[in-house]
Amino acid sequence: MNPRERLSLNRILSPQLPLPEFLKLTADLGMKMVEVRNDFADNSVLDGLSETQLKKALAETGVRIITINALYPFEHGKHLQANVEKLKGLIAEASKVNCPHIVMCPFNEVGDPRTPAQRSADLVVALNAYGPLLTEAGMVGLIEALGFERSALRTKRAALDGIARCSYPKAFALLHDTFHHYLSGETELFPRETKLIHVSGVVAGKAKPAIEDDDRILVDASDVLDSRGQVAALLKAGCQAPISFESFSPKIRALPVPELKKAVRESVNYLIG
Repeated sequence: MNPRERLSLNRILSPQLPLPEFLKLTADLGMKMVEVRNDFADNSVLDGLSETQLKKALAETGVRIITINALYPFEHGKHLQANVEKLKGLIAEASKVNCPHIVMCPFNEVGDPRTPAQRSADLVVALNAYGPLLTEAGMVGLIEALGFERSALRTKRAALDGIARCSYPKAFALLHDTFHHYLSGETELFPRETKLIHVSGVVAGKAKPAIEDDDRILVDASDVLDSRGQVAALLKAGCQAPISFESFSPKIRALPVPELKKAVRESVNYLIG
């Protein structure tokens, strides 16, 4: 498949844009997939639109919603019961738009008192709690290892180990994020297990431990993450996952639509030619 045919936009690029307009922006760029989010304070996952409104917007643009991002902190035992209920709600939202995936992010705060063994055990317990819900819904949970030093699950290898030890391994897969891959120091790629790729760029100037989400721009030649190299290596190894642009930078989020379109097109041309 031509890589351009599997490009996607994450709604973090322009969270202020109403969902139907974000779908149109995506379609105008020749893309067919978007990710929606549940971490905007003033928006519900689907902007409170009715199923009729949603189906109309999706039909008019020909765009599919491929993930809801995210269940957090998905693996922490202290939050498990609340997260089971939260996941039920996300699955209900996803079912309205035939969305196949829920992104799952680990605990990402300083001061986690759990030992590595406790974190590993909590991970398996959580996956066993979510597995039946995802299986019944015909959905897959995409586990995103966060590379920050404070993160409770920093590597994709650790995520795969947890998936292998749980009772519902087919209910989960990996999300490869070029930003977090760089921060974690992990070098191994898992092309077959990866079902979504997040791409962003970071310019030089900060020490690796000091880099944060707001530093994430659209990928260009200034990128120190080597997102282009990561994506090329995944594709060369046979990865078939969608490639989704996820830039948290306030500068990107503030761009007017015409300028955002231009910037995304330039980033696509740099990333995959």
